[in-house]
Amino acid sequence: MIIVGQVSNKEEAMEIKMIAKMSIVAQRARFLGSQLKDKSS
Repeated sequence: MIIVGQVSNKEEAMEIKMIAKMSIVAQRARFLGSQLKDKSS
């Protein structure tokens, strides 16, 4: 994920940080899910 531009305030920065963290967690969950799917096949 690439975020381009300026952050106008602290709340916006916190929102962007939270979105980035959720994206990382989602990627990891997807990876682990695919690992489980591969093992069960």
